[in-house]
Amino acid sequence: MLNTESIMARLTSMAEPEYAVFSAHLIPNPPPVLGVRLPLLRRYAAELAKDPAGVDRVLEVLEALDPAPLETRMLRGMVLGCVKLPDEERWQHLESFLPLADNWSLCDSTAAGCKFMRRAPSFWLPKLEELAGRNEEFPARFGLVCLTDHFTADPEGRRRTLAACAAAPCPALYTRLGAAWAICEVAVREPELGLAFLKEDSLDDFTHNKAIQKIRESHRASPEYRAAVQLLKRG
Repeated sequence: MLNTESIMARLTSMAEPEYAVFSAHLIPNPPPVLGVRLPLLRRYAAELAKDPAGVDRVLEVLEALDPAPLETRMLRGMVLGCVKLPDEERWQHLESFLPLADNWSLCDSTAAGCKFMRRAPSFWLPKLEELAGRNEEFPARFGLVCLTDHFTADPEGRRRTLAACAAAPCPALYTRLGAAWAICEVAVREPELGLAFLKEDSLDDFTHNKAIQKIRESHRASPEYRAAVQLLKRG
């Protein structure tokens, strides 16, 4: 029977105390962590997405879970990535979920599963641009990471991702790191575009220099390209 107790029992059965300690060290001010590895969580999310109880019941139960443990929120975000829902309805569920995505791990693990966005760029690109434009650290990061994960393989997506990075107003650390990561991904996929963007001087110093650092650390960037972007470093 699908209920909060059965879900918590399943999560507890998959938990590894030593992995919980390791995971908690990666997150600033960590929430309670059970210690369930991401592949197991994704497998369970895919299972729940097909539960005979139906999508509405699955989402209802997930929303009723104790939101304190990291994995209960991760599971909810992952299920939203794999259930079958109309785009507008899925967006509404994501909107209600995003206030719970209050750390980079939860934000990024949810974003990685949102592959459905690639099938409807005309719907999702404006939503992600709007999120990136919010002055809230993790909703903005979620928008930027989804752009990075799902739209930088496409030339138009790369240009819109860079525009979203340039326009993102939130000064918080994990938003700026999300923007730097997005710029790096665009740059290694389309080096001339990335270089031209960095020359535009449209970023704050931290994001600009962090993007250059990430490009220089990328094995996908040629030595010549890494040297060229290093010349653009500020300070």
